[in-house]
Amino acid sequence: MRARLNAVAKDILAAYDKAGPSAASSVTPGMLVSALDVFFGDCERIDRQYGPGSQVMGEDISTLSDQIFDCLYDLASWADRLGLRPIRIKVIDISLDVAQWCMRHGGQLRQIGPLVAALANRANLASSLEACTALADAYEAVIANVATRLQSDHLSKDPQRPWRQLLVNGAIVATRARDIRRMERAYRRLEAHLPSECPAFFERANHQVSGLGFSVEARALVRVRMQRWSRAAQPGDPQS
Repeated sequence: MRARLNAVAKDILAAYDKAGPSAASSVTPGMLVSALDVFFGDCERIDRQYGPGSQVMGEDISTLSDQIFDCLYDLASWADRLGLRPIRIKVIDISLDVAQWCMRHGGQLRQIGPLVAALANRANLASSLEACTALADAYEAVIANVATRLQSDHLSKDPQRPWRQLLVNGAIVATRARDIRRMERAYRRLEAHLPSECPAFFERANHQVSGLGFSVEARALVRVRMQRWSRAAQPGDPQS
């Protein structure tokens, strides 16, 4: 995490120095980079002291992760203000490394916005089956971590709410991974928590799996669900 921070920080700091300090800003990119360096040092100390995959009770893993997410969000905002959009995306992407560190040590993910954005950015860049498979697993882990707190928002109509984005994007990535087990798990979650999304989702998925590379089983899995939810969406028909 620290190495990735250093790689992007130099461009942000250089652009900030060139633009000149902003009188309206009390927290500068340099302050954020320094704070993140300290926080990542704490992460490294915890890994050394307890082991990289141990459940840690004597440290407030969730709070430390929150502090890192906050700083990364603010640093990404600076990159955006300085016209460094590709750098902004790289800063947000570090959130995934932080999330994985947090979950390895038994922490709870509470700053979901940047994480949802980071996952979506990676989905846009994932072009291989290996990348899609790894990303599908990342969605699985994040969804499992946040489900207890976020799934209660099923009545919300906001299309940008994190729970909806996680479930819909996770199902899209699972389809692209072309793995039956991952597809089945993602589809069941979508059906359980976002039934109103299912008719349109499975219609799009059916079109996707009709292309090259998808197995007969994958096509059948999607087709059956498309037909089921298409019938459910018909006026007067009970939803199955």
